[in-house]
Amino acid sequence: MWIDLSLAGDFRFDDGYDVCVCGSGPAGITIARRLKNAGARVLLLEAGGLEYAEASQEIYAGESIGPIEYYGVESCRLRYFGGSSNHWTGFCTRFEPIDFEARDIWEVPGWPIVFNDVFQYQDEAKGILDIDAPFEPRPEPLWRSDRLVPARYELIAPTRFGPKYREELEAAPNLDVALNANVVDLRLNTDKRAVREIIVADYAGREFSISPKFIVIAFGALENARFLLNAHSDIEAGLGNHSDFVGRCFMEHFDITLGRFVGFGAEIWNRDHGVGVNPSTELMKKQGLSNCFLSLMPDAKPKFYGRLAPFRKAKRELTCSSDFLLERARRNTDILCPGDGVVTTIMEQTPNRSSRIVLNTKSTDRFGQARLQVDWRIGDQERKTIRALAEEVGKALAEQDIGRLRIATAIVDGETPDLGMHCHHMGTTRMSASPRDGVVDGDCRVHGLENLYIGGSSVYPTGGGCNPTFTIVCLALRLGDHLARRLGKA
Repeated sequence: MWIDLSLAGDFRFDDGYDVCVCGSGPAGITIARRLKNAGARVLLLEAGGLEYAEASQEIYAGESIGPIEYYGVESCRLRYFGGSSNHWTGFCTRFEPIDFEARDIWEVPGWPIVFNDVFQYQDEAKGILDIDAPFEPRPEPLWRSDRLVPARYELIAPTRFGPKYREELEAAPNLDVALNANVVDLRLNTDKRAVREIIVADYAGREFSISPKFIVIAFGALENARFLLNAHSDIEAGLGNHSDFVGRCFMEHFDITLGRFVGFGAEIWNRDHGVGVNPSTELMKKQGLSNCFLSLMPDAKPKFYGRLAPFRKAKRELTCSSDFLLERARRNTDILCPGDGVVTTIMEQTPNRSSRIVLNTKSTDRFGQARLQVDWRIGDQERKTIRALAEEVGKALAEQDIGRLRIATAIVDGETPDLGMHCHHMGTTRMSASPRDGVVDGDCRVHGLENLYIGGSSVYPTGGGCNPTFTIVCLALRLGDHLARRLGKA
């Protein structure tokens, strides 16, 4: 059944759902499909409609309050069927085994599960995401370095989960989809050990109650945290916030220009995708570095971030159009002009309790829920990694005699360079073996609640140097199988 609450008139939800999945992005749709195929009776809730609508998107309004401006609070997310897959670029990478190892570079524990717990599902995830390539490290015969090694990645035609899976979900006799269904609260039973009912509201202000056996919250890492902190009708600190970790350890991937280079040897640089490398496991362990995807592109197409972005873009255009200005600017600045090679990053952010999502109690949305604030921070571990990787790229280019790198002035001077982001929200409901160190256990179940689970990258204890979507889908398949077993349908 396909339900649009904005058109439903006098309506009430059926009883007897095995699982209610809240959120229809890659995590939510993957979990719902997995359970549907196992024979469970599933309800999939989407707060928006089939297309973008301002009334839905406005719920994502928030602000940046930290030392680093986070300008993607609203623009990184889409609140309609298919979620943020509707503007995903299709870049797929994967965690590596070292990302699941315990490392002393983190102030909090890492993953309580092992690499194969997640990536035993990688072949199925490839099918879901329409990856028909081997998904192995790209061969780079002209790149020879044992410290920076070819990366594993694929750039695919982006899979839009809404259009791809809508027909299948509509046709399923054991799965219902409800649009314009905003989850506004979870209410617990008397002993506060399980969720008794879900409260859903439409845009007309009507409320509905649903009582499934299990609930999965899959709103995305920013909204998962905001929702749990707002769900305080039974527990004042919010659901899952037993150790004050909900919203903490917010991680992004830093998009940093490490420097510009001049390339030698047309063969390695005469292509459209440049060179993608990772620091080797040996290098990361020896120097205590975070993980990172490094992109060496032979023709700069710089990005500009923050409130000064229009000024920086205009400055670049003016400078690059004048030989006189360019000659002088390059002596003192990091201006990037067409023809310059550029080194950029998808760099791991260390889990940091002070980098977090909090509630703005002075501003609420139309459902009375406090809006979110992002307090985004960088630590010494990232600064160490930035400098070390910039130096390693310079060494690798020189040793192979395929280029020379000028490291960004701020990095050379020991300062923090301009920090951009990739819209990769992670860590705000982190996975942990002990309730002391996070929000969910190794099965993505909220510690202390028997029937509440979290889907998506908010459960990541660490972020790796990789785009999150592929791993989100692998974890969603794993969670679907776990719930099927609990229902006796595996």
